[in-house]
Amino acid sequence: MALMEGFARVGNNEITILVNDVESGSDIIPQEAQQTLEIAKANLSRAEGKRQTIEANLALRRARM
Repeated sequence: MALMEGFARVGNNEITILVNDVESGSDIIPQEAQQTLEIAKANLSRAEGKRQTIEANLALRRARM
C-alpha cells in the first residue's frame, strides 16, 4: 500500500497511522505512475515564485510515493 501524507504514533507495541490518502499497490499502473513523476519533475523545474514551487514540490513528493 502507498500512504500519502499523514502521521504515525507508536506506543505499547501498537502503531496508529492517520493518512490523507492510501492506494493499494495492485491499483497502481507503473506506466501512469512514471508519467506522473515525469510531469511533476517538469512542473517543478518550470515553477515560478514561492507558491508554485511549494505546490510543485508537494506534487513531486506525492508522485514519488
